[in-house]
Amino acid sequence: VTGVQTCALPISQAGCAMGCGFCATGQAGFDRHLSVGEIVEQVIQARRTSAPRRVSNVVFMGMGEPFANYERVWSAVERIHGDIGISARHITISTVGVAPGIERLAAEALPVNLAVSLHAANDDLRNELVPLNRRYPLAALEAACQRYVAVKRRRLSLEWALIDGVNDRSGDAVELAAISRRLRAHVNLIPLNPTPGYATRGTSPEGVRAFRDHLRSL
Repeated sequence: VTGVQTCALPISQAGCAMGCGFCATGQAGFDRHLSVGEIVEQVIQARRTSAPRRVSNVVFMGMGEPFANYERVWSAVERIHGDIGISARHITISTVGVAPGIERLAAEALPVNLAVSLHAANDDLRNELVPLNRRYPLAALEAACQRYVAVKRRRLSLEWALIDGVNDRSGDAVELAAISRRLRAHVNLIPLNPTPGYATRGTSPEGVRAFRDHLRSL
């Protein structure tokens, strides 16, 4: 149907060096950074294959950490905005929590959106799930996010991969509610997909709904 919108999800790296154990890409390790052209070409190909639907949104997520390839990613953002014509307000960069990258993003001219793959709202659990948290703990991450929100006045999204018995408990909901309230953030709950390298399963659909309802009640 002509005019129906769709979303392009360009990746920024081949592989990923962040080492999150529950992530299939993290288990596979890092190969290389993608070039500006390789990143932009993904959006061009998405436009071609989705026609007559219109690519209205671009989200840098999936394989790789965009802020680990910052210069090329930002150059790609500028080309997607300036040459392809997608508004900065319809471009989102997702990060696992590279605080200096968030600070740099806050200083850029284009008001792109930010999503943070949080997955845990206390340092002990996040250190286990997201090794980068040992370098940029939650206090530093939250401070960078606060600056981004204050400068850009854009809504922040917090991504939370729900893992059965790991981060889907009542206390996890309480901690997530607290940080999302402080950051005035949108929360995106994502049931974890199974991978051969991570034995713990994702939260069941019933568990996801229960966690969502508990989160809303707080």
